[in-house]
Amino acid sequence: MKLIHIRKTGKNKYEIELENKKIKTYDTIMLKYQLLLKKDINEELLETIEKETRNAEKYEKVVALINRKLRSEKEITSFLKKQGISSEEQKEMIEKLKAIGLLNEQTYIEAYIHHRMNLSNDGPNKIKEDLLKENFDESLITTYLEKIETSEIYEKMRKLIEKKIKMNHKHSTEYLKQKITEEMIYLGYDKDLIEEILNHKEIDHTQILKQEIKKLYQKYQKKENCIFLIKQKLYQKQYSIEEINQALEELDNC
Repeated sequence: MKLIHIRKTGKNKYEIELENKKIKTYDTIMLKYQLLLKKDINEELLETIEKETRNAEKYEKVVALINRKLRSEKEITSFLKKQGISSEEQKEMIEKLKAIGLLNEQTYIEAYIHHRMNLSNDGPNKIKEDLLKENFDESLITTYLEKIETSEIYEKMRKLIEKKIKMNHKHSTEYLKQKITEEMIYLGYDKDLIEEILNHKEIDHTQILKQEIKKLYQKYQKKENCIFLIKQKLYQKQYSIEEINQALEELDNC
């Protein structure tokens, strides 16, 4: 097949005009098969060029993907599978990306931890768990997590706990502490540190409890067992008997 004309169409792209078709390819493929020196291309070579061009296009997509956001090897492998790249070609691309530093386990882990610690509510345990799901080396994850200052984690936890306290006005003190502890553990924080912060927080819901009593009194004041019903409802809301009795003593309505 006669090669009629070659022209550059971009930074690393070329268009090859043959006697009955035009194909686009990359400079690396041009150099590999010395296409600038050829006057004609046989069907076998044309098929090879087109196949390698398709792979090169997919590789460019991967590079663009990584340039937008750092990716793990697992993410890239999944992407390549969806692109229909064979296992052997996937391996070659992965190795190439590693060789030029676009796929670096240490860089990814460090950036991932920094991002999650600063831009999410997640704690070290959850971050570690999610990285392990991506098949990263546990010792490497631990190494980078240990670089985070304890004071930084403590301050993040303190702010989260204060926010949760302000958002939960209708719970008893003990129930609220239990609820916050469970939520913080789920977010990936150590129970001991959670309890330490909570023990230094003065959570006084006395006024809220009194308001609850007043509402219940309005509801049950005509019933003979008014006080019993109020206590029962408050106990169901996780208030302790001590808290309920103290609040009732301070109110004159009942």
